[in-house]
Amino acid sequence: MSGDAVRGDNVRGDAGRLRDWVLGTCQDLGLPLRHDEDDFFEAGGTSLSAAKLIGRAEEEFGEDALPPEALFEGSTVGELVATLARHVPATARDREG
Repeated sequence: MSGDAVRGDNVRGDAGRLRDWVLGTCQDLGLPLRHDEDDFFEAGGTSLSAAKLIGRAEEEFGEDALPPEALFEGSTVGELVATLARHVPATARDREG
């Protein structure tokens, strides 16, 4: 297997773990998100639940894992996963899985 294929599998695995974390955490907050296109705020997310999501991301993955401005700029599940993937070091993602 080529190095590119291995890296591709790791990225997909990381995205899957991050997606599961986003969906699970949002559901814990009472938001019925299930798909990448589902929007945090359209599903009933408020500034308070956004602060809770950001706080839980910091607890789980470290400081600045989910910057507040990123949540307000892109609030679908897919966008939240992409933001976490950009900001969370791979070592922190490994702790989650």
